[in-house]
Amino acid sequence: MTNKFLLLPLTTMILSFSSYASVIVTPFIGYSMGGAAENGNGESYDISPSANAALAIEFPFRNGRMGVFYSQQDSSLDTLNLDSRIQYLQFQSSAEYRVNDQTSTYIGAGLGASHTSGEWTKSHTGFAASIFGGMEYHLTKNLALNGQIRWQGTVVSNETISICNLPAEDQSCLIGFKTKWMNQFQTNFGISFRF
Repeated sequence: MTNKFLLLPLTTMILSFSSYASVIVTPFIGYSMGGAAENGNGESYDISPSANAALAIEFPFRNGRMGVFYSQQDSSLDTLNLDSRIQYLQFQSSAEYRVNDQTSTYIGAGLGASHTSGEWTKSHTGFAASIFGGMEYHLTKNLALNGQIRWQGTVVSNETISICNLPAEDQSCLIGFKTKWMNQFQTNFGISFRF
């Protein structure tokens, strides 16, 4: 189900824009941090900061870009070592500002959805938003180094589930997201290819 959630909007957007515009494809590697879980006793566990992979597919639009952004972070909860996965798929737009012939900066925002899953939480798809900014250094007309900082916020399910193997009345067996809204921050570095 998750793959259909991710591929349908991406395919639709690529097909609708690719017939009349150049395409900018940017694969990223980065680092994500943020998010916490809480057990029934009120003890808090952070989602471990970890590497993420991301992909932006964009099209020039006026003095900026429009497109889609996908990222995935595989991580775990501190001390409990329970796996989790957080995926974002967003439509985004950015304004670009030329600094000189080789360097440009940009700022933008995105709206879409996230999908959270893991050993300690129920799979959930919810609304997500982002604000980002970055810089591109153009090596050639069709190739650029790209670095960005991104805030991502998303609605998550804070329903608790049991993580104990045996029936227990102990509230420490119940765990879920600490709140219904999660903030994360990413730093991403990539190479932009213009076709």
